[in-house]
Amino acid sequence: MKLKSRLHNKQTGFLKNGCHFLIALIFGLFVSACQDVKRPQLPTNLIAKDTMVSILVDAYTINAARSIDNRIIVNKGVLIDSILYAKHQIDSLQFAQSNAYYASDLDTYKKLFLQVAEKLKVEKTKKDTLFAQYKSAKELQRINDSIKGARLDSLQSIYPKIKRDSLQNLLKLATQKK
Repeated sequence: MKLKSRLHNKQTGFLKNGCHFLIALIFGLFVSACQDVKRPQLPTNLIAKDTMVSILVDAYTINAARSIDNRIIVNKGVLIDSILYAKHQIDSLQFAQSNAYYASDLDTYKKLFLQVAEKLKVEKTKKDTLFAQYKSAKELQRINDSIKGARLDSLQSIYPKIKRDSLQNLLKLATQKK
């Protein structure tokens, strides 16, 4: 009986402590959720949305290139970020400020990224189509090469004694006799 009452007291004490912890956690979340979020000011040199989409598409393409084999890029000394900024005629500060401004409005930023995803899908489709054409051209070239090889082999089986060198020698002899 005593053991049963001790266990019951421990369980209720634990629940009370757990309840206090839960209340403190909820209060902490409430306080942190109510903080004042300051949005960045409109930059003087804000990048237009269409240009920002193009920049982000190029940035994601660059990051994909880095993830494939970054050693080649580093060994050749290519500064990809500088190429991106030069292509779009911006600098890193302008990009960072514009990105922070667009990111402060989640609806606008979501629309930007939906456009980026759409453009990346189009680019992937183009590249996949080109790669498929390349593969089919390579396969066609392989088949043509094997056909040429089969023709030469079949002629050799019909005329085994005649070789290219012997034909050239016969031609030289014929021209020398004249």
